Amino acid sequence: MAENQFDYVIVGAGSAGCALAERLTADGRRKVLLLEAGGEDKDRWLRVPLGIGKLITGSKYIWPFSTEAEPEMGGNRIYWPRGKVLGGSSSVNGMVFVRGDRGQFDHWRDSGCPGWGYEDVLPYFKRLEDRIGGDPAYRGSGGPVSVIDVPHRDQLTEAFYQACVQQGIPANPDYNAATYGGVSYLQVSIRDGRRCSTAVAYLRPARGRSNLEVATDAQATGLIIEGNRATGVHYQTSDGAAHQAKAENEVILCAGPIMTPQLLELSGIGNPEILKNAGITPLANLPGVGENLQDHLQVRVTYECKLPITVNDMLNSKWRGMLSGVQYMLMRRGLLSTGSVSVHAITPETMESTTPTLKMQLAHVSGADRYAITGGSGVDPHPGFTIGTFNLHPDSRGTLHITSADPMAHPEIHANYLSTERDLALSLAALKLTREIAQQPALKEVTVREVLPGPDAVTDEDLIAYARSTGQTSWHPIGTCKMGSDSMAVVDHELKVHGIVGLRVADSSVFPHHMSSNTNAPSIMVGERCADLLMGKTAA
Repeated sequence: MAENQFDYVIVGAGSAGCALAERLTADGRRKVLLLEAGGEDKDRWLRVPLGIGKLITGSKYIWPFSTEAEPEMGGNRIYWPRGKVLGGSSSVNGMVFVRGDRGQFDHWRDSGCPGWGYEDVLPYFKRLEDRIGGDPAYRGSGGPVSVIDVPHRDQLTEAFYQACVQQGIPANPDYNAATYGGVSYLQVSIRDGRRCSTAVAYLRPARGRSNLEVATDAQATGLIIEGNRATGVHYQTSDGAAHQAKAENEVILCAGPIMTPQLLELSGIGNPEILKNAGITPLANLPGVGENLQDHLQVRVTYECKLPITVNDMLNSKWRGMLSGVQYMLMRRGLLSTGSVSVHAITPETMESTTPTLKMQLAHVSGADRYAITGGSGVDPHPGFTIGTFNLHPDSRGTLHITSADPMAHPEIHANYLSTERDLALSLAALKLTREIAQQPALKEVTVREVLPGPDAVTDEDLIAYARSTGQTSWHPIGTCKMGSDSMAVVDHELKVHGIVGLRVADSSVFPHHMSSNTNAPSIMVGERCADLLMGKTAA
């Protein structure tokens, strides 16, 4: 086989791509090239669970995407960072491990995606994880991804948990098992006090294999299409040199919900009018490429805390920061060992409903928007915490499209947050429920005051205005190459791109709709399942 000839070429070494590469090369029978636009994951802050604050902006490990001005968000452009490093966004996320609600996977199955119901995907979730304890009917052990309960719990963690119980939200010891909703300590992908990204879990054990080539600093710029078949990938390395890699069998796009549709459009696959306007010759008419964009909008409520145990205290006090560093280095304990959030509560939107819709989660930091944007500077000067609020099933749909033939240009992103009355109502309901939880005795005991939106925000109109002016992404975009059989579907239930032979997509862009959860665990599951589809296997 020629030097640039492979059995499979995978574009994107993220949550799904690393899993797929490891599984395809495990038996030594297939030669695989894994392309990653970012570099190696060697930075120590990629290992420290709370290192996200150092990485989320201004670092070489991030694609600094932003939406266009959002009309329902006061014209704000929302920052949309994505991982640009081995492990992709699993190397820079909050490490929260959430599979999603059973009913939503069954909805996938019933809406044109056979083989993707909860019972179908459960074996893959079990296979990918290494979970100590839990019901073996639902949980797996010995898999690549370490899944543990959040390791750092303190008075604030317990206060929020108990306040949710006092509010009437049932306690749930394992939201990744039989029951999804309720209040739970979060499960996180951490091993021995360090982030367990897919680069760590899957790629590191596979790097020594002679049949796996990993090319870093190698950005895919287009697909090689011959007739109606994908036969390879054009890519550019950091020195500006152009290369191509040929795939004897298939090309699999794992570049994520932004760059996978971008790459398809750059290659002439998408809506012909959009392609022509960008200077691209259409090859395949797939109008769903870049459509169906969904994300969880997060609206944060911040509080001043009575206890000097928050990230604010660690960042604002030199000696507390040093103490936290020593505690982490010597014992792998403390705030640095945990990540950004520790507890979540998930409830239906009404007492009559059973669909998990509203989510509140605790973060040990306030000035949270500034924290996310500046990487640690600008947090509030006092001890503080944030309760993030979410509508897990937004009706709003956005778009993501190229506007030029330049593969280095960012696509134009329109999230269309809060563009429906239902989404407005649910964001309002989540804010009101958060305020009720904050008034429960357990949390009130450790709280000085609500800082934002603050006591002047009294009416529904006040809270809606606050949501519009401050809402941010939860970094959960999906759906831009949705799976299904309708006219707007981009891939079928085997992840094959409609109308193109030898081309599949395996990342969160194929999710037809949100499944009440963070996206990392389901994305890894998709990578695992894609490997079996390619090898003609079924989950053991």
